[in-house]
Formats: sequence, structure tokens, C-alpha cells
Amino acid sequence: VLLSYPSANRDEAVFSDPSTFDIRRTNAADHLSFGVGAHFCIGAHLARLELRLFFEQLLPRLQSLELAGEVRRAKTTFVGTFKQLPVRFTLT
Repeated sequence: VLLSYPSANRDEAVFSDPSTFDIRRTNAADHLSFGVGAHFCIGAHLARLELRLFFEQLLPRLQSLELAGEVRRAKTTFVGTFKQLPVRFTLT
């Protein structure tokens, strides 16, 4: 048995165009990144708080953000992540 979160988070029955990053996705909270049920991540609430605070501080200072090269995903069966995600940004 293999529990594959990257696969579950790209379920076409749950997400339309599942491989596209869309911050306006209406059902974004249906992801399984922090697990489910008895296997729900004990640090999920802290991780969400840290991300919210990070973006609250970053976004007001960010003038522009764009890809600056080839995006390469890591090959893994447990967590979906990037091996390379070059970006170019300008601060205000």
C-alpha cells in the first residue's frame, strides 16, 4: 500500500486542471498536504500560521515576481516539491 499525497492533490475528480497553480481555486482547502484523519500532521496549524505571517510581511513589500528559468520538480512519492524554482523579484 502506498499513500501518495502528490497524486491525491492532483486528482482530476477533485480539482479541475490539477497541475496548474491557481490561488483563486474555490476548493483549494480540499488538498491532502497535511494528511487526513489519524494521520493529520500535528504541526499543520503552526505551518499555516508561519506561512500566513510570511506572506503578510512579504506581499506589501513585493513590487514584482516572475519565473527566471526552468522549473524542475523533485521526483518523490511522498511530498510534492521543487528541485529548482528560479524567480526574479523587485521590492518596493
